[in-house]
Amino acid sequence: MTYQRPRNATVALVDGREFEATRSGDVVTLHAVTDPHDPRFTGTPTGWEAQVALTDCERLDEVTTRADHLGHECLVVGIAADGSTGLYYLGPDKTKAAADGFVQIDPGTWAKNVPVHELTRLREHHADLLFPEWIRSR
Repeated sequence: MTYQRPRNATVALVDGREFEATRSGDVVTLHAVTDPHDPRFTGTPTGWEAQVALTDCERLDEVTTRADHLGHECLVVGIAADGSTGLYYLGPDKTKAAADGFVQIDPGTWAKNVPVHELTRLREHHADLLFPEWIRSR
């Protein structure tokens, strides 16, 4: 898999390999930009796709990129070639967001653009989408 930053996608681990994925019930569609040399994949106009059973996935995670800005945890929604970085405020206190220059763009959504060098603790956050299945199987 070729990584793009920030990585904000559903990612499936199948046979030890990561693929961007979409899920519909118990079926997971794996996506690849280049030929993954796997017979399950077929070519499409935008790349390669394969459908596998949810049970074939070793992991299925929602991956988001996060960073801290002025002490606030933020979702990184984009990093432009010039280093301009789009952020969504994730903290609970919206008055602090407004005080630090975040602008409300939708109800409950506060955004800001900053230079990438103003960010600290840039990291990926993985949310395990198979956890509910694991709980049910116990």
